[in-house]
Amino acid sequence: MTALRSERTYQARLLRIEEVPARSWLPLLGERDLFLLPGWMEVGPGTYGGGLRDARAALVDRDGTAVAGTAGWLFGRDCTEDLCRPDVLLEIPEPHGAPLFPTLLAGGWYDSRVAHRPGGAGPAELAAVVDSLEEWGRSEGAASVCWPSVDERERDLVALLGERGYRRFPLTPRWALEGPWTGFDDYLARMTSKRRVSVRSERRRVREAGITCRTVPLTRELARPLVELAEENVTRHGGRVDLDRYADWVAALTGIDDGRAEAHLAERDGRILGCVVSSTYAGRVYALFPGFDYEQIAGLPVYFELAYYHLVEHAAAHGYHAVEYGPAADEAKNLRGCVAHRQALWIRGLDPAAERLVAELAAEAAETTTDGTTADNPQAGRST
Repeated sequence: MTALRSERTYQARLLRIEEVPARSWLPLLGERDLFLLPGWMEVGPGTYGGGLRDARAALVDRDGTAVAGTAGWLFGRDCTEDLCRPDVLLEIPEPHGAPLFPTLLAGGWYDSRVAHRPGGAGPAELAAVVDSLEEWGRSEGAASVCWPSVDERERDLVALLGERGYRRFPLTPRWALEGPWTGFDDYLARMTSKRRVSVRSERRRVREAGITCRTVPLTRELARPLVELAEENVTRHGGRVDLDRYADWVAALTGIDDGRAEAHLAERDGRILGCVVSSTYAGRVYALFPGFDYEQIAGLPVYFELAYYHLVEHAAAHGYHAVEYGPAADEAKNLRGCVAHRQALWIRGLDPAAERLVAELAAEAAETTTDGTTADNPQAGRST
């Protein structure tokens, strides 16, 4: 336990995830903090990839009241989940990224951030959270600390990480459809007339092919068939999936009380041809991953129908005001009204070998293109 003193009394507590007091933690969470819900932290980002050594939450109190906190997960090199591996995110070929491990993943793999009470966390509180995780990482032999997906809107956190010696590596943006919508016609009315014609055509082709979409609660029984569809999507884009671990992870999502998990299904004659698994929190629908039987949907815009149009209808019907997506498929998302949110990976080495590697990567990334801009690094992993 570390006490940080200024004009007020600050206290940083490092807790096991399962010991986080919900009464203190939940008031810190805003609508972007799905993955910092207690249930989500226990499931953990990427734990289906193995290699998880330990997990902790850093909680900072001011004058006896919790004011800021986040979580960290310690991974070994044997983790097979790309989104938890800084070497994969930074496109470092094997085995050159070995000095980064073990690595401490901070803030969550999606929208990595520090949760705080409304009004923002002060500099001392924010620093206490970051320092507490770093101290824990060092004590556990972590070679590096990585905040894998920091939104550029997190200006205070970005400034602090820069001051602490972290290096910034731009990533492709995440996307979101921002409502609210009174219904699908309301969503459609916000498009150009040309786009409206295109969307109606896509929906008509799907219906004429006998494919319908519906939403059901995610169940353990659905986990395996949906993961098998997801595997098709991942391998199609050059990724990898451990089916057994991934199915166990999806099944575990059904036990999270907050952040309701649902399966959005595209079906024909009772057969599931496509899926999007989502979780909903504070009025935002988070599209976690898609999966499709590409042989059965060849030539049909089922992805657009299920991942965009059906999700908008679902959100409007239940009073949700946004749909969150991951990176990739930028053109498809832009054409369907999504807004891009820029993000970056921030990383620092805790030992000399890791820091040398990070410094070398930063020097290479600083090489600019002919127009004077720095090229963004692509982000690996699954996304909707």
